[in-house]
Amino acid sequence: MTDITAGRPPAPATDGTAPDATEPPLDTDEAERSADEALGLKLGTTTRTEIDDYTRLMRGQVALFASAVREGGGVAARGSWLEADQLLGRGPADDCLVFAAWTHVRDLARLLRRLVAEYGEQLAHSAPALPDHTSVAAAGEAGPHGLRLPEPPGAPASEQAPAPVASER
Repeated sequence: MTDITAGRPPAPATDGTAPDATEPPLDTDEAERSADEALGLKLGTTTRTEIDDYTRLMRGQVALFASAVREGGGVAARGSWLEADQLLGRGPADDCLVFAAWTHVRDLARLLRRLVAEYGEQLAHSAPALPDHTSVAAAGEAGPHGLRLPEPPGAPASEQAPAPVASER
């Protein structure tokens, strides 16, 4: 069993120093793996104790990813957070049927998969973009390998001669 806080740093010190603003990202691979394991639980061969263990794990990871998605997103992220809040608030009772507990852990695992995907999209959009070569070519200079972007229709003619193609060399 994995620790649900594996992707989070320890709590900040209470000695008055400011916490580190750069928090490491959550472990998406571990969350996806544990969600897959929870979805792989078979109703007839899994004990109630195992289902309860996975439920605790899924609840912790859903809470972590839901708060991370809510902090970094807009309206869609708020909807995912509300769904996570509702699902976490209506867990099965201790004396419920095994089927109800099994269904709940599967719902948590499916939600966790979606939250991990949203979290990954947010990280991809917040990452700095790599420089591309189209900006160089658009400025009138040759891009990589001497290639240029085509001129838009109606644009003033370029003052530089086009680069020779391989057959002209």
